Amino acid sequence: MNIENNDKSDNGILFIFISLSVFSATIVSYLIDLKVDLFFIHIIVWIVSFFIYFIIFKSKIIHSLYIIRNRIRKSTGWSPIIKLINGLCWAAPFGLGAIIPSYHEYLILAGIGLGNLSTFIIFMINNKIKNMDQFIVGLISLMSIGIIILLYNDNIITKSSGDFLARILISVAYGIGGIYSSIVKTE
Repeated sequence: MNIENNDKSDNGILFIFISLSVFSATIVSYLIDLKVDLFFIHIIVWIVSFFIYFIIFKSKIIHSLYIIRNRIRKSTGWSPIIKLINGLCWAAPFGLGAIIPSYHEYLILAGIGLGNLSTFIIFMINNKIKNMDQFIVGLISLMSIGIIILLYNDNIITKSSGDFLARILISVAYGIGGIYSSIVKTE
């Protein structure tokens, strides 16, 4: 099996897996939250959601993990500063979310957006790998910050719905990226 040739098209199933898992867990957590306010139940819901979709897509996800492993091997050749920048793009917004919870919905979108965009740019420049699905996820995630701001400013949603909406928008971003990757054959 030539993993390099399948790099782009097989990535789609992983993004669709993430999209469906996040969407399902978000909806079920929201419905449970209306009845019960026990945090550990939400953790169980998230684990079960990812587990169910992992079982459904098991063979394709395992194949995608080989692709990810191959990409990780390529990323070990990056310079330390590039690794630091990429790591900060992914981790800093999530870390700030723990420190500044009032901006959590913006920061999770920023983490997904900046992380995917920085990885896309670095792989494109350093390894000549063009993961448009990752670019799409990053771009939609960053644009979603503006969507939430507009919805807050126009009083269409309340601040308490921000985390819910952010997770739905992350699911949409990964879904669109996954569908693009599954449908469009890039060079």
